[in-house]
Amino acid sequence: MNSALQSPSLCKAYEPYFRIGAALSSRLIADPELAEIVCRHFSSITADNQMKPFSVLNLENTLAQGDPCHAAVDFTRVDALLSFARDHGIPVRYHTLAWHNQTPVWFFKEKWENDFSAPFASKEVMLARLENYILDVMSHVNTCFPGVVYTWDVVNEAIEPGQDGPGLYRTRSPWFMSTGQDFLPAAFRAARKGAAPGQTLCYNDYNAFDPIKRDAIIDMLKTLQAEGLVDTMGMQGHYVLQDLNVAACETAARAYAALGLKLQVTELDIHCNSDDAAHATALTEAYRSWFTMMKQLKAEGIDIEAVTFWGVTDADSWLPGFRREPSFPLLISADRKAKPAFEAVLEAARS
Repeated sequence: MNSALQSPSLCKAYEPYFRIGAALSSRLIADPELAEIVCRHFSSITADNQMKPFSVLNLENTLAQGDPCHAAVDFTRVDALLSFARDHGIPVRYHTLAWHNQTPVWFFKEKWENDFSAPFASKEVMLARLENYILDVMSHVNTCFPGVVYTWDVVNEAIEPGQDGPGLYRTRSPWFMSTGQDFLPAAFRAARKGAAPGQTLCYNDYNAFDPIKRDAIIDMLKTLQAEGLVDTMGMQGHYVLQDLNVAACETAARAYAALGLKLQVTELDIHCNSDDAAHATALTEAYRSWFTMMKQLKAEGIDIEAVTFWGVTDADSWLPGFRREPSFPLLISADRKAKPAFEAVLEAARS
């Protein structure tokens, strides 16, 4: 395997089709070699964590300003990544504005109490907090880093049919518990108000290829489309090697595109729990098949904006921690070599 810095540029190979992105952190871009790999192979970046609400909201300053509807924000971590992107001319997808996870508990509570047992703030207060937070974030980003962000993950993972019984929504979400399903259109209305010209608004979710969840997401997207609130469907793309069904991914992509939406694959990795020869071969063929399918969809006129890997190398993948077992899910190994899967993805672009 060659060093990733010696391999042909992945994003240039796919330039005729769609952007190739990666999720990263300011810690990764502080490493000069990793930063060089990012600049060579990726034409889009997103934050793995530092743009999520828990990284932006500030409890101490919120309490100090004393406004029950307006949380204080701190953009130190956001700005580190946006500065890198601006300085290297790499567009950014902002992940994420509204999510049930990695949002501090105090944001949902009366008097900003940092206590799970404290009562929720009223629905009216929560919807005001949501709108103010989204507009504060978008105003800062679009004022201080104009033209850097090209798409916003407005709401992340709101659909989970059958979780607590019949219905579409993730009802254990603190957003749902405090506002019902109204938070979802409210978030998109605020984002539409705060978006700069040319920026797209994205709904993002995992297992978006599953037929039951796919159809539930489509029903929700139609309600947003009725108000002109959503532009893009984000299919996360966290797959498991032995379960990857490329045909199901294709069927789902076609169904979302049939709504007239743009598509992005936002968090691509394929969990592979060994790097022995057999697993490496299987991973290579899985990536080859998947990218061949995506390229064919693009050739047919489906508007695929970007494919974003969730990580740069195996060393910074989230999967070993999440799965609690080894994982070798990406195209670049932990020692920063381009895997055979990398070469297969390049070949898919050229064929």
